[in-house]
Amino acid sequence: MHHYFHRLAPDYLRRHRSYFAQQRRGFGEDAFHALWFLLMREFRPQRCLEIGVYRGQVISLWGLLAAKLGYAAEVHGISPFSALGDGVSRYPQGIDYEQDVLANHDACGVRRPTLLRALSSDRAARDHIACRAWDLIYIDGSHDYESALADYTLCRDSLTDRGLLVMDDSSLYTDFRPPKFSFAGHPGPSRIVQERAMRELSFLAGVGHNNVFAGKKSG
Repeated sequence: MHHYFHRLAPDYLRRHRSYFAQQRRGFGEDAFHALWFLLMREFRPQRCLEIGVYRGQVISLWGLLAAKLGYAAEVHGISPFSALGDGVSRYPQGIDYEQDVLANHDACGVRRPTLLRALSSDRAARDHIACRAWDLIYIDGSHDYESALADYTLCRDSLTDRGLLVMDDSSLYTDFRPPKFSFAGHPGPSRIVQERAMRELSFLAGVGHNNVFAGKKSG
């Protein structure tokens, strides 16, 4: 995927990644942009949700990809839109995160998403997730085990039959051995992938510390 991003992917993918790499607007790796491109081109998810938006790199990429691929996607994001961290993460102070996400969408020429300011454990967030059937959910919220497990359990049960669930920071206990520019993840999400997702869902692909699952176990 790293090679695909730099050698084969459309130019607009690299421009988007370059914008978010500036001023640390986004985390992750170049390879993830290629992963999202191929997933959206293949599966064309129409109802998409990210838990843990930060500054909007992923949800703006989804909107961009859907437009470029010629289909309508309904993009949602749930986040506290603050510098609230967890056991392994710290985020910059002094940013109006919600307005920043919207401004970054505008800068990329992407339709604004539906945003919910909440923790994923809040009733409003849980109702928002549970009252819809999602084609794609990206879990990138709290890395603490109990919080990430609650996100996984609710999201697993809220997928469509062909829905995709992507777990961020979750490859510590897989056979992934990161090169110097990559990172294997954190214990909380990695435990969930090892103990739950690999047994309960159909594993499709791993790219760096992102692992992709289909909503039902095959066979």
